[in-house]
Amino acid sequence: MKLIPMAAAFLLVGLLTAPNAGAVGWVPVPPGAVPAPAPRAAGQPPRPAPGPRAVAALPEPIVLPGPAGCTLRAAKSGAGVTLELAPGAPYARVAQFGSLEVTLPVGKDAPAAGVSVAAGNVKLKGLATPAGLALYPARPFVVGEVLVPGPHSRLRWREVAADRVAVEVELAKEIRTEFRDVKGPLRASRACADLRLTSLANFDSYDAFGGRGSDQAAGLRSSAPVPLAAQPNGPPLAKLVVNRKAALNEVTVIDEDAAGWSRIARPATGDLLVVGWVKQKQLGKPPARETTFAAFNAGGIKPGASGGAPVDLSAVYACAHEIPLVAEVGAQRRTVGSIGGGVHMLTTATAVPEWIAVQFPDGAASSVTPFKGTRLLVRRADVAGCPGFAAP
Repeated sequence: MKLIPMAAAFLLVGLLTAPNAGAVGWVPVPPGAVPAPAPRAAGQPPRPAPGPRAVAALPEPIVLPGPAGCTLRAAKSGAGVTLELAPGAPYARVAQFGSLEVTLPVGKDAPAAGVSVAAGNVKLKGLATPAGLALYPARPFVVGEVLVPGPHSRLRWREVAADRVAVEVELAKEIRTEFRDVKGPLRASRACADLRLTSLANFDSYDAFGGRGSDQAAGLRSSAPVPLAAQPNGPPLAKLVVNRKAALNEVTVIDEDAAGWSRIARPATGDLLVVGWVKQKQLGKPPARETTFAAFNAGGIKPGASGGAPVDLSAVYACAHEIPLVAEVGAQRRTVGSIGGGVHMLTTATAVPEWIAVQFPDGAASSVTPFKGTRLLVRRADVAGCPGFAAP
């Protein structure tokens, strides 16, 4: 029985003195040391190295409406346009643009238009409503039988059909002191070629009804508003308001008939020309003339005042490559365009580290201004490597 303990002792001594004795048994690990990884089994592929943090996914791109009933284009202008993510959700105002393309989709009740605009090297897309995008006449035509909009008159679109748009005149509040009691809508259906996106057309409004005719000056004799008809002895469609200042009551007589009616025209606020038939007895000698008696380009959306806090030039930077641009209105986000290489940017942090808000402090891109409560965003990963970028 004494052989068993003796054999166990010889076995223990052999294990401790063998050449690979350190491979078995427990070896303590010094404090703070990192344990070596477990050996990889034969045939097992190597573990991949940890990669960079995943880039935030871009929101869905904004979808422009269709099918197109009318497509209008314009180059370099300060007419301006308000861009929306959805009707009633504006995200930016572009005060000046280098190029503009507007698609009026077929539909009723002023369907939202699709807009593609470039301000410098910033390209944007969005929707536009008549309140944020005006149309202008490209040639003279009559609206509502008694008005001719001039080159600077703002028009609102209504129903859109194939190559046809119903437009109406925007009447400024000041017009009530010159022209009132209008019967029916001041609307006309026009071909797309009759409309423009800027007020740069040059035409004589009198050409809408064949020219100035006899072109005789006269004055409104009546002290009460003068009824205006589309035809001699026709029903009144509006009334001309007689002004206390005699010079503002001058009219141009275009034509007369043997029944005692005269066709007259008088300029009005908004670059409008009021034209129609009145009784000759309501006309008299022309008053003394003043330099001007019509205000042009009245009404419309007024862009927000520029200014604000001084720009920290040390924080301005630019990227050489194109960057996707995202607009945020409340809980809505859409990819709306891109920022091209060389555009100066000023960025600020947001609550989500992967996204930063961007502004354009100078250059042509500075005409792009987000609406209050909205943001233009870029991904941090897209600008992190750009020269001059400092993490906000």
